[in-house]
Parts: sequence; structure tokens; C-alpha cells
Amino acid sequence: MDEGEWIRRIRQGETEYLTPLIERYYADIQKYCRWRVWNKEESKDLTQETFFRFCRHIESYTNAGKCRAYLYTIARHLCNDHLRKRPPLSWEEAEEVIDRAALQKSCSIEEQVERQQLVHKLFQLLPEDQRELVFMRFCLDLTFRDIARITGVNVCMVQYRVKRGLSVLRRHLERSESAEQGIETCHHRRPKELPFAPR
Repeated sequence: MDEGEWIRRIRQGETEYLTPLIERYYADIQKYCRWRVWNKEESKDLTQETFFRFCRHIESYTNAGKCRAYLYTIARHLCNDHLRKRPPLSWEEAEEVIDRAALQKSCSIEEQVERQQLVHKLFQLLPEDQRELVFMRFCLDLTFRDIARITGVNVCMVQYRVKRGLSVLRRHLERSESAEQGIETCHHRRPKELPFAPR
């Protein structure tokens, strides 16, 4: 049975079909909320509120077959509202987050983006609009079309912003790796540069 049939039956009062729908998407929605608010308990509350609002307005839901995108849209609005109530991150805090980032080497930036540690630490380098789109594309595995539907941004603009975001991350990783290699070179050269101690 597909999700369109689940929704049809839920509308008819067969609420037991909410369970498979929630089970299918709950983990992904919570992952998104957790990434947005960086707080486990708050992300749980926001995830539950997402499904509560979906259920409350299921009669007006018309995008059959696009339930995941619709749930992400609800979660995104809830997270945005939640974050507006928080004080902004200071420059000192942002710099500390970046400085603590343990950059890991890999074959491609796409692989780096998929790592949770890099998501939480390096994404602060990106403007919010790019940060969210890159996360959705590579960590939530959403298509460009789904991201456009969720965010209300044109598909071409989504692709452009994701590409720009990856370029920023790639340049930062390359600079960091060069700096690390420079430090290693200095450590290797230092003993050779020291004068011989008299015997």
C-alpha cells in the first residue's frame, strides 16, 4: 500500500494508518530538526510538532505522492520560527566552532559533507541559504526538485547555491590541508636545522 492510500484512509478516519506513515519519515524529519537546532530534546519536540500539524491539516493536504517534501516544509517553518527566538551566535562563538573543526581527508567534498562531524562544524562557513541546501542535498539525500519544493527556491537557484556551497567547503579544506602539511614539514625540518651540540 502506498502513502497516497494511507492518507486516503486516514482521512476516512482509519487512524491506524498514521503509524506506517510516521515510521517511514520520522527519523529523517528528526535528523533535519536536530541539525537545524543542535539540540536533541528540542529536535524531538519539533519533530513531534511537525507530525501533529501534518495530522491536524491532513484534510487540506493535496500533494499526493509528495508527503516527504510536505513534512520537510512543515519542519523547516517550525525550525525557522524556533531559531528566530534564539539569540544570534556571536563572532567569537562562530570562530571557536570553526577552530575546533577536525578536518578529515577523503576522496571528495561530497563524502565530507555526509559526515556528521563536518556538518556541525564546517557548515558555519556557509551562509544560511547555502548551508541548508547543501545539507538537504547530501545529508538528507533530497533531489534538487524536492529541495526547491520545500524551500520555495527555483530549482536552478538550488543547484547554483549547492554548487557554490561545495566550492566554499572545498577551498577551505584545501587551505586547511595545506596548512597541516606546512606544519608537518616544519616539524620534520626542525631537528635538521638545529646546530650540532658540542661534544
